[in-house]
Amino acid sequence: MSDIVIDPTTPKASRLQRLRLGRGPTTVAAIAIVVLFALVALLAPLIAPYDPFAVSPRILEGPSADHLLGTDDTGKDILSQLIYGARVSLLIGLAAGLGSLVLGIVVGGIAGYVGGAVDNVLMRIAEIFQIMPAMLIALVIVAVIGRNTTLIAAAVIIALWPQSARIVRSQFLALRRAEFVDAARISGTPAWRIIALEIFPVAFAPAAVQAALDIGRGMLLEAGLSFLGLGDPSTSSWGGVLRRAQPFLTDAWWFSVPAGVCIALMVLSFNLIGDAMGRRGTQGRRAL
Repeated sequence: MSDIVIDPTTPKASRLQRLRLGRGPTTVAAIAIVVLFALVALLAPLIAPYDPFAVSPRILEGPSADHLLGTDDTGKDILSQLIYGARVSLLIGLAAGLGSLVLGIVVGGIAGYVGGAVDNVLMRIAEIFQIMPAMLIALVIVAVIGRNTTLIAAAVIIALWPQSARIVRSQFLALRRAEFVDAARISGTPAWRIIALEIFPVAFAPAAVQAALDIGRGMLLEAGLSFLGLGDPSTSSWGGVLRRAQPFLTDAWWFSVPAGVCIALMVLSFNLIGDAMGRRGTQGRRAL
């Protein structure tokens, strides 16, 4: 996603409306899918038909009345694993979106408002992270510090924050010399109040768009780490299901396909939501 710059002459009241979503059918469908999976994750203990780690002698059994999505190579119920896996995927995805947003706002805000050498140093650090694939960064961090859910979430945040920082920086650079900011500065308003009350509300909207995209990216990174065997071994995850399903792709389609569909639907849904937020903001700027 390219840096988004808001016109500094735009009235603040108009800028703060940029987070509204369009009401197109794809956006509505994406939101519905996210809400559905969120409910599944919250109600997992109530709706999962089996313990996701409970083994049975019914190995690689196809979908049936007892096991709606069949069983895996150890007799575990696949539907139950996917239901509990939604918790891990959404938790890490939301942590990635929120964490990268917060880190991006702090780093990008300081770089854009202070400028000079501070800006150069912070942006060079961001560029170092950006030139490396996010999966490689997350993989190295998890391999070094450990692989429980908290550490995986931290690794994903570290891999994703630079884009948010660059977006926030671009907003601060554009707005720090805006008329309403100069007026606040001349009136003696402290720098922290200018940042918090004048610039931040304007810079937040485009950063929030990137955060929505980062949720999907975070979920994809978590699935990739689990697929490579670096997921949390104490939890059930969609990527872990896919990893165990590899030897049985041709013989047991029910083992891999549902997990792949879940990952694809969630990542696509958050991408569509982020795209809708971005398009809404662009339309708002053109209308002004």
